[in-house]
Amino acid sequence: MVKFFYFLLFILLFESCAPSNFVKPLEYKQKAISASIGGALAQVPGIGVLPLPNTTLGFGYGLRRNTTIYTQIHTTSAIFGVAHLNLGCTQRVWESKSTKMGVSFSPNAQIMCDVFEKNFSLYPQIDGNWFWTYHCKDKLTHSNTNFMYIGCSNWLEMRGNKAHLIDQEKRWLFMPQIGHTFERKHLNIQTEFKWIGPNRSNQDIVVDYVSLSKSKGALAFYVGLTYKF
Repeated sequence: MVKFFYFLLFILLFESCAPSNFVKPLEYKQKAISASIGGALAQVPGIGVLPLPNTTLGFGYGLRRNTTIYTQIHTTSAIFGVAHLNLGCTQRVWESKSTKMGVSFSPNAQIMCDVFEKNFSLYPQIDGNWFWTYHCKDKLTHSNTNFMYIGCSNWLEMRGNKAHLIDQEKRWLFMPQIGHTFERKHLNIQTEFKWIGPNRSNQDIVVDYVSLSKSKGALAFYVGLTYKF
């Protein structure tokens, strides 16, 4: 149990990714609260392959018809002493009524602070997603639809050095993703697979990640709920 506790502590502190936020913007002046759970798939000693149990809580607001602003708190990280806040917006840049396809971008900032060591980190991020809406029962209000999406999240490393003053050789972390959302009038149910860091080595580290490559990145799985009002 002691080994498992330290294993869990490590993965919670260093794996803070989450599913895409508001791939399709909210309606104008619409509000939403959200929650998600999931993370990178890892071989947990004595148990098997599981997604890491990272959780988030968030809030979104439809600032304009094509623009949603949001904030998100990574609650599991907070339990272990890392305050992690995500601030951003989603902008729909194109959508076709005939094909029900669209494209959105989400620039945001990942803000982290270790409350014990007082270390502060800021990671600029931008997500891009193509989405396709289908099974539309109500063409006027789109209150009973589903949509799938494909895209990529991109984190930028601002610091020039890693731990022990080692030079930061790679400043870009990208994460291709594919997801699906059951969209109803008030409730959305989201699932997403993400490939975290296919440009980063997953060798010689504590966590035994599951990946599409034996030596690069980690696969992740998330489930999210969004209540709109």
